[in-house]
Amino acid sequence: MAEHLTPDICVIGAGSGGLSVAAAAAAFGMPVVLIEKGKMGGECLNTGCVPSKSLIAAGKRARAITDAATFGVSTQAADIDFAKVHRHVHGVIAAIAPNDSKERFNGLGVRVIEGAARFKDRNTVVVNATEIAARRFVVATGSSPALPPIAGLDHVPYLTNETVFDLTARPEHLIVIRHVVLAQEMFFEVEHLRVVVGAQLHGRLADLLLRGRELCAAVNEEDSLIGVEQQLARERQPGERGAAGTGPRGVRRRGVCFHRSRLSFVAK
Repeated sequence: MAEHLTPDICVIGAGSGGLSVAAAAAAFGMPVVLIEKGKMGGECLNTGCVPSKSLIAAGKRARAITDAATFGVSTQAADIDFAKVHRHVHGVIAAIAPNDSKERFNGLGVRVIEGAARFKDRNTVVVNATEIAARRFVVATGSSPALPPIAGLDHVPYLTNETVFDLTARPEHLIVIRHVVLAQEMFFEVEHLRVVVGAQLHGRLADLLLRGRELCAAVNEEDSLIGVEQQLARERQPGERGAAGTGPRGVRRRGVCFHRSRLSFVAK
């Protein structure tokens, strides 16, 4: 027999936005139902802010060792144990998880239901065997990775933010595509963990990649991005600057390479 609930607010999605709404409403004494089909905490806790900042912390430690000679401190090269880095990242997630847990929100007076929600009509949501007729609904379902339309991507072992933090072995190469915060973090910090990182591509440079054939013709035999910059320069309008860090000096300085057979958020 279906259970019928009539809360003031029904929140769909237990990520950072949904949890904030549910906690605030419950603090004012409002009856709240919170629905989540995946992990409590959503992207921020599990595949976004928390793991990325934990990885950045590891990268900063490795960079500090590398830069120590600048301050007159001689050290050996950092020994990167990627399995331990993985355990560190997931240890931080586990330490924070109780704050976003079902048990904590139940304690706040929020009814938490695990399952996928669907609207039966404009006034009713159904999840499992429960019907919820709330005065207000808050849809805080977040987003999911969108794969770029790159030919052959389905034939290579690509990663997204939902899978990259599960790596227990250090990839030799990682090419990051998309100009978003997480992409910037991966690009600038993972290289300190001895991962050769390819350029984060956006704007005209991303368009070159999506064109495929022209890009392959532009990349030179040394697998660097210099050829890409040269082709970009030919298309650039007079007075228009190139993408930051894509020129030969930026490539050489960062040790960046482009591996022809691996595209998108791809690990070798």
